[in-house]
Amino acid sequence: MKRVLFIGLGHMGSSLVKGVLKNSNNKIEVFGYDVIKEVQDKAIKNIQGLRPLKDISEIELKKIDYIVIGTRPIDVEPLCKNMDQLNIDGKTIICMANAVTIEDVQNNFVKNKKVSVIRMMPNMNASIQKSVTALATKNASNETMKFVSEMFELCGIVENIDEDKFGTLTAISGCSPSYIISFFKAMTDYAIDKGFEKEQAFRIIEEAIIGSVMNASKSEVELRTMVDQICVPNGSTIEGQKILDNKNFEKIIQEALTAATKKATK
Repeated sequence: MKRVLFIGLGHMGSSLVKGVLKNSNNKIEVFGYDVIKEVQDKAIKNIQGLRPLKDISEIELKKIDYIVIGTRPIDVEPLCKNMDQLNIDGKTIICMANAVTIEDVQNNFVKNKKVSVIRMMPNMNASIQKSVTALATKNASNETMKFVSEMFELCGIVENIDEDKFGTLTAISGCSPSYIISFFKAMTDYAIDKGFEKEQAFRIIEEAIIGSVMNASKSEVELRTMVDQICVPNGSTIEGQKILDNKNFEKIIQEALTAATKKATK
């Protein structure tokens, strides 16, 4: 049984742990550590199967195989240098800190030069096993990548990409739940304001959004052509679409993604 340590048990770290542990047949022993004791205690209490680590120095004692770093980017370097004082050669470091490259992580390991480093970017939907998790590496073995991929497939889908695409990936997957939820909020707020009960509004609009995306992704028709086909002349849809087009809705979304990509790119 492989032993995996998640360092950083905030929202994203806890979501991943929940996703991994939801499958009782995962054959993974999961440990958690957070420098903020209250955050760690809360995660241990609320996530069944998550075992605590009292201190980073216990990595050797607990025979941890894989270490997932979910801290703030600024904390990655001191954390890695701290771990480099231990005997962890041959272990795998998986870092999901924004804009921290494989090389950034690798350079912190002077004594343990044989650590494997994997860069990853999940999203918040891991807790419901609907995450998109991207992975990239330069020195991890095929066997290691297979295990890591299978582990995070417990949280959703996994995509192996080149590291130079991580900025864009972060925008379209890691950041996009915020933008999509903003869209969902606007629609549900409108429905509730017009007299719908919240639960009914959520149910209707959730199904409309999911169904529309599935329909579009499976269609052989160009997406703008689909929009034009839905917008029947003199109908209701085209009146709303005119507003979106006049306000450059697609450009606004792309500007948001560009800003997010820029921030996530190093």
